[in-house]
Amino acid sequence: MILAGIDEAGYGPTLGPLVISVSVFRIPEPASAESAEELPDLWKLLEPAVCRKPDGRRVPINDSKKLFSQKKGPCALEEGLLPFFCLPERRFPRDLRSFLRGVVSRQSVTGDSEVADAYLDRYPWYRERNVKLPVETFENVVRRRAVSLTAALEAAGIEHVGLGARPLEVLEFNRGIASFENKARVSFDAIASFLRRLWLRFPDQSVDVVVDRQGGRTRYAPLLFEYIRPQGVCIDEQSEELSVYRLRRRSRNGPSKRFRVTFASESETRHLPVALASMLSKYLREMHMILFNQFWRELREDLKPTAGYALDARRFLTDIQPLRQRLQIDDALLVRRR
Repeated sequence: MILAGIDEAGYGPTLGPLVISVSVFRIPEPASAESAEELPDLWKLLEPAVCRKPDGRRVPINDSKKLFSQKKGPCALEEGLLPFFCLPERRFPRDLRSFLRGVVSRQSVTGDSEVADAYLDRYPWYRERNVKLPVETFENVVRRRAVSLTAALEAAGIEHVGLGARPLEVLEFNRGIASFENKARVSFDAIASFLRRLWLRFPDQSVDVVVDRQGGRTRYAPLLFEYIRPQGVCIDEQSEELSVYRLRRRSRNGPSKRFRVTFASESETRHLPVALASMLSKYLREMHMILFNQFWRELREDLKPTAGYALDARRFLTDIQPLRQRLQIDDALLVRRR
């Protein structure tokens, strides 16, 4: 069966991208999985190679907020995330742009596909710039951990199918706000794009998707029907903590396989695929912010960098106001509407 997790990073900031990511595993069909809480615990199944708290030996996978802080930097994120790009038949990303090309699929405003990192060149602080990877750890450390991760996956009969991400930079984010008038809907639009891909890619396999809940929404059935167009949506549960839906499919060969979507609070602490998606989202956002801060600090050396969150973003925007005027930087490129 397919087990996937979806999470975001950067929902609240004023500056920089909102990033939504998905991680996908193929696992042996469990004897019973009546709810998301009964799904196999991948931390336990992969324990020889995986841990929650960095121990200097295994691959750390956890809620990105527990692995990253501005003081700690991205070392733990890199040592937990990048080994998945060293699994057999995968290519280690040497820089941010090649990383984006490996995890992002994009469409232009005309609907045609475009190079995954093309959007960066719409912004002066990203244009013709890049970040070499890894930033803080070492490639040989990542590769050693990938060897043990590969062995643990094989021993448990688990396949890591892949990772995907959708960065929504300011222009795209603001267009979404203009369309939906709602930040949560902008985020859900990206989430739904991943759900739709899973729906189309795995028609003959059972699929469980766990999504970390953002905001106060508890009712998702109309949105799931609008975006995915299943035969029907069965509501298993809708509460403040948990919303669970089974989407009915057309069956070509016998009984249709389960496609279940669970929206749960704090799911990145209970489901490894969600935690891994959280890490990818956070890592990509931080790589964008490295370039962003480098650009502005090249223009003013004493400028204190920003993480982009509301209070400090106001300070930062005030500090760079003379530069914004001199460079004629349009706020539509720089500042989120909400």
